[in-house]
Amino acid sequence: MRTLFLLLTPFLLFAQLTLEDLKQAPKGHVRNFNIWQFMAQDISAKDADEAYSLVDKYNHKVYLRYVKKTKDEKVLQEYRCTKLKIKELMLEEDASCVNLALSYSRAFSLKDTQRVLLADTLKDQYKTKSDILLVMNEDKFIQALLKSGSKNYLKLFNGLGYKIRHKYFNIKLSSDIVNKLANERAFNQAIKYIVTDKKMGRMQKSILSLKPHELNDISYFFLALNALKFKATTKAMTYLSLAEKKAYYQIHKDKSVFWMYQITKDKKFLQQLSASTDINIYTLYANEKLNIEVKNYFSDLNLTNAVSKVNLSNPYVWEKVLDEIRAANKDETQKLLKKYNSKDDMALNAFIYAKSTKYHKHNYIMPYAKVTNDLSNDDKAILYSLAKQESQFIPSALSRSYALGVMQMMPFLVKALAKGQKEKVSLNSMFDPYKNITYSKKHLKWLKKNVYHPLFIAYAYNGGLGFTTRHLKTGTFTKGSYEPFLSMELMSNTESREYGKKVLANYIIYKKILGEEVKISSLFKSLTNPLKTDKMRAEHL
Repeated sequence: MRTLFLLLTPFLLFAQLTLEDLKQAPKGHVRNFNIWQFMAQDISAKDADEAYSLVDKYNHKVYLRYVKKTKDEKVLQEYRCTKLKIKELMLEEDASCVNLALSYSRAFSLKDTQRVLLADTLKDQYKTKSDILLVMNEDKFIQALLKSGSKNYLKLFNGLGYKIRHKYFNIKLSSDIVNKLANERAFNQAIKYIVTDKKMGRMQKSILSLKPHELNDISYFFLALNALKFKATTKAMTYLSLAEKKAYYQIHKDKSVFWMYQITKDKKFLQQLSASTDINIYTLYANEKLNIEVKNYFSDLNLTNAVSKVNLSNPYVWEKVLDEIRAANKDETQKLLKKYNSKDDMALNAFIYAKSTKYHKHNYIMPYAKVTNDLSNDDKAILYSLAKQESQFIPSALSRSYALGVMQMMPFLVKALAKGQKEKVSLNSMFDPYKNITYSKKHLKWLKKNVYHPLFIAYAYNGGLGFTTRHLKTGTFTKGSYEPFLSMELMSNTESREYGKKVLANYIIYKKILGEEVKISSLFKSLTNPLKTDKMRAEHL
């Protein structure tokens, strides 16, 4: 039945989904996506209940649509609890309902008397939350919170919004307290919040007193940058060395070595970076400085004119093939390369080939030329740089947030672009790479009216133009010590920060392939000049 469904799916994807379709489909992420779409159709509560029972693990996006269809009293009661207004919350006697409705951030907006009442409701079933609510009423709140235990302190610090952290937590802590907090695993997350927030200066100074602790490589790296802020270069070098040794991913190792070079200007660190098998902004910079050509990538493949054996526009098929690739040993991987060797399989073959080299050779193909031939070389470089990072060019790639296809178009953006073009488009049509890229080109054209540097285009593509505008207006990417590198590393949004750096590296390679080489040092330098990077800051010069 599963094989039959995979064969039939291309026709089903562009029609109304039925409950029977979902029952026949293999469980997993793709079926969850189709259940999510099914919930948007005109269905009965009974069908909604049956469809929701097929969800693989909990999925919040599906749940939010499901509660609008179901008549299940237990589900509706739970959802009601999450939406209680303050007046309703104060009258609620069910502790589990109060617990669902009351986040710690929300608790800060309450009066002391309200927190006392809610703490009493919670005390038997949710003692920790009850105790913390009472601690919030203390005049010396932070001292009382610390006295209640490091776990409680870090639970609140990491779980609250930045405005509350600024108001209550940006205080100087003693060395004893800081080192006691560092014994908790949650301190790793706290370090990131402290170091990447300009308004946490007192806390940043406090963590300079850290003694040796077992932290992760990311924490050591942020501690190094924090030390540099206070000109403690010896301490920064110690942290960078620890970060490099503890890092699992090569890019994280390279990042630490790059910063050791920035501090010391010792050429040995450039040579170490040049020996890395990864292609990233750090290794590209080192190779440029040493005048060494980067060669560990491929852009062409030896493929045949045979008919493809696989329909990669079908996300169920890709889900199955991906499982096959991940499970393959060395010999099986070679067989897969031979199996999927049609020119129509370019994206899939490249994906498998990069894996077969243990990612010592990197994938920089340029598929789907029919829809990119009208672009300038620079626009091609941008588009392919994004596509490589988004999907590795797989047409039916589907993210956890349901970003779709080669360019990982978000459903809301697809609908907005379709409306602007007065066009009816199903979300599933975004698994057609040519349609997907056509839509992405329109979006990129709009973004590039406001941001013109590849790093900032990447930020805007990943996090949105509004997010990018707000970030640039906080005083980032200005001239100063270790700029623009500090601004690149201290963006608080981890996903956009790392995404931007990877897209920038991709851009360098694609410009080279297209015969328009650009120096990464020049791109770094231009980041502090708004006239060359973005409209938002340039307008205020």
